[in-house]
Amino acid sequence: MSAIFQGLRKLFSKLRGRYIDEKELDNILKNLQRTLIESDVNVNLATSLAERIREKVLEAKIPTGVSIDTIVMRVLYEELVKFLGEKRYSLNIQPGKRNVIVLIGLQGSGKTTTAAKLAFWLKRRGLNVGLICADTYRPAAYDQLKQLAEQISVKFYGDQKERDPIKIIEKGLKELRNIDVIIVDTAGRHKEEKGLMKEMQEIVDKFKPNEVLLVIDGLIGQRAYDQAKAFKEAVGEIGGIIVTKLDGSARGGGALSAAVAAGAPIKFIGTGEHIEEFEPYDPPTFVCRILGLPDKTFLEELLQAVPEKLLMKTAKDLTLKDLRDYYENMLKKEGGVLGKLKEMFSGISEREIRKNIGRTLALLKALNEDELYNVELLKNPERIDRIARGSGVDRTYVKKFIKQFHYLRKLVNTMMRQRGLRKEEALKQIMEQGFDPRTLTRITQKKIGA
Repeated sequence: MSAIFQGLRKLFSKLRGRYIDEKELDNILKNLQRTLIESDVNVNLATSLAERIREKVLEAKIPTGVSIDTIVMRVLYEELVKFLGEKRYSLNIQPGKRNVIVLIGLQGSGKTTTAAKLAFWLKRRGLNVGLICADTYRPAAYDQLKQLAEQISVKFYGDQKERDPIKIIEKGLKELRNIDVIIVDTAGRHKEEKGLMKEMQEIVDKFKPNEVLLVIDGLIGQRAYDQAKAFKEAVGEIGGIIVTKLDGSARGGGALSAAVAAGAPIKFIGTGEHIEEFEPYDPPTFVCRILGLPDKTFLEELLQAVPEKLLMKTAKDLTLKDLRDYYENMLKKEGGVLGKLKEMFSGISEREIRKNIGRTLALLKALNEDELYNVELLKNPERIDRIARGSGVDRTYVKKFIKQFHYLRKLVNTMMRQRGLRKEEALKQIMEQGFDPRTLTRITQKKIGA
């Protein structure tokens, strides 16, 4: 997997369950820019992408119960999709007619292998496919394409003695009758080689193919922009781009973003050396893959992790957010609750009480927004591990805390029901009656009557 994919996946994984404020958001976006630039994405493009993400996140109206890390993930996903092409483009294939596809590009871009990969992809979709070798400049082109055609069992035409590619294509079209799609592999050329560029233009003008596809090597990075522009000017119109060698390229991000910036749609990508490692380029699916997401619906589900119905149902119940607020307020006050705790537990200093409360508060601050409002999420062992690491306590401490919170919530509900108290008032009374800082939130066994 290329550097851009590895970098983005690592960055995205760090966002999950992480507390994010404006300062942390800036750090994340700096890492994003660095990842993109190291993957040969244009500096201005990388900067503008980060700025758009920052602006969108800060302006977002965050739904109740949805954490900001989820919003950051969602905006990052959406902007990367726009950045890398936004939508999928189909081949211009007309059923019931013979279709001609001409592949063009620089020498060494992988056109010949790509011709076979495209033929194999079309064949697997029920089409009868043929290949024509019109590359009269590279000696090995004929043998390579012929062998690939035999390997995937499709028709092939070429003429090693003929030096005129137009005559080869004319004969090939006659030979390959009753074929649904004919793919023409042309000679590799350079934008400065005016003779070859003119030849390519003559091929396109004479045969008027259904598709002219530009094959670009994913290793060339930002230079994909100049290539796409030059070939578009020469041919008049490029139906689409195929980006090859994205499996190990540290510059794949540059090639993709540059091709998009050139205004030519990317239709296919080559993801490996094998003949089947070739696929349509669908930006939403592609971005999900490089971010390590299972599918396009994942983020919609994240945004609905705490549905409004659930929030309405549990709004009157005690939440971990309520408990965190209570502890934070307690530590701000001198005397008050802390004074009562000192009286109840003789021999324990205020410093020790503060230390124990601080430990519990650290645990609560390690929770993300979803968990603060929905304690049921903490049944997940992975969440428990993350919270333990984030707060500096062990898993047993976290599990014990969760168990005690469920007990505390029952007591609060009882007080609310029996005495008609608000949630905050019930919590305050219970904590003052029997809070033990040595065992987190263990409530003494005093009977709470009407």
